[in-house]
Amino acid sequence: MESQLVDILTKLKLNAELKMKKKILLSILFSLTSTIAMLAQIVAFQGISKTRINLSSSTVVGEVTINPQVAGKVIVRFDGDCSTDVGDRIVLAASNTPNWGTNDGSVSVEAVSNDIPNRPFSHTRVYDVSPGSNTFYAIAQNYVETDGSGIASIYGSLTVEFVPNGVYTVTSDNISQVQIDLTTKTVVGQVAVDANTSGKVIVHFDGRCISDVGDRIVLCASNTTSWTSNDGNVAVEAIDTDLNRNSFSHTRVYDVTAGSHAFYAVAQNYVETDGSGVASVYGTLTAVFIPDGLLPFAYSRIVEVNTDLTNVKTVGQVSINAATSGKAIVHFDGMCNSDEGDMIVLAASDTPDWAVNDGNISVQAVDADLNHNSFSHTRVYDINAGYHTFYAVAHNYVETAGSGVASIYGSLTVEFIPDATSTIIDNQLVESAFNIYPNPCSGSFCIEGASTFNCEIYNMAGNKVVTFLNNRAYSPFNIENLPSGSYLVKIITDEGSLIKKLIVE
Repeated sequence: MESQLVDILTKLKLNAELKMKKKILLSILFSLTSTIAMLAQIVAFQGISKTRINLSSSTVVGEVTINPQVAGKVIVRFDGDCSTDVGDRIVLAASNTPNWGTNDGSVSVEAVSNDIPNRPFSHTRVYDVSPGSNTFYAIAQNYVETDGSGIASIYGSLTVEFVPNGVYTVTSDNISQVQIDLTTKTVVGQVAVDANTSGKVIVHFDGRCISDVGDRIVLCASNTTSWTSNDGNVAVEAIDTDLNRNSFSHTRVYDVTAGSHAFYAVAQNYVETDGSGVASVYGTLTAVFIPDGLLPFAYSRIVEVNTDLTNVKTVGQVSINAATSGKAIVHFDGMCNSDEGDMIVLAASDTPDWAVNDGNISVQAVDADLNHNSFSHTRVYDINAGYHTFYAVAHNYVETAGSGVASIYGSLTVEFIPDATSTIIDNQLVESAFNIYPNPCSGSFCIEGASTFNCEIYNMAGNKVVTFLNNRAYSPFNIENLPSGSYLVKIITDEGSLIKKLIVE
């Protein structure tokens, strides 16, 4: 009887120990899963091609849903062009609800004439999101001015980019500046980026400007409280006292060092100043910091002066080398100066050509004076590992009564987002089996453990950057070529693997 009791107690003790170990392992797995989930950026995209739809009420023309596992920020952009009836004002907005808000919560377009019914637009919003299902919308409505049919065609893109907290920095400023004097260079929005290492900052300023007839309002995203000529800005002008609203979009990319950096949305009435110089600016200034070595990223400044566009022409071109499969966000924006009578097609593309409808946008000069238009076009492509080239394309098409010569000032950016990185996780070792030291480190580090192992180092995008084979404990790992930042070290043995975080200073 006593022997049976000892056996029962022994079994109970073993069961308790097994449950405790299982609980510890589950806790480790949960922690690792959360770490990997933080790496998983999400890009959702919908090409919008809506022909002759009734916009007499608020209408969802595009919709995407994401399901992040951690909290973060979402950059939602709705851009393209809209063809509408004379007498109608079409409000367009990127939103986290099936509706739109006033002022900087939307942009609006109006047809110039029956011959020039299409106008470009761009609207961006940034939202904080929690884990779980989140849906975002492209909204359109005929509003306030409704003398036309309320029927319009919209060709564009709804792009949703989710950035987990801690992956890289996203900051924004919602701008609502009403009736401000722009006779001198004026900061209408400002954001700050605190970089923990060197990298690049994508600064984007878009929205709408309401101005006086006779004024030319220059707008730009900048790393100073000023602006430079040509691709350093875009410009808009009121056509008349009724058609005095223009959408705009301007992007700049800056190399930065570790530290705090300020970026600005700047506006000024410039060159043509026959109006009051007073204008209203509604929009969004966003700054996205990408640390060096984190993700493939490419950027091209475009300055094409008096270029013949009678045939399809590549005005900008960049290439990236993707370490794995993923998505490429390709964005082309800026300003086009063209001849009266010409329609200039502009497109971000994965080929040196363009496709119909949402595969491009188009702009037209009103007359010899009102001959410049700001534009924005975005496409998202699924790509495999390897080299890929993307293009900014322009073409004088359909309406060719002018010379076919135009000037284009702008930016082509390509941002790569890798597919989910959950494959980093497999059978896990006990947390205490290995230890990394020193951590943080500089130049080299060691791993304390009891067996031979392989070691893989991943950046915070989940891309493998270094592999060490057949290593022994306490032997130093040379990482002098790794940029400063956070990494994941995967230690692999025959029994399984373990992931630990490493900080390189």
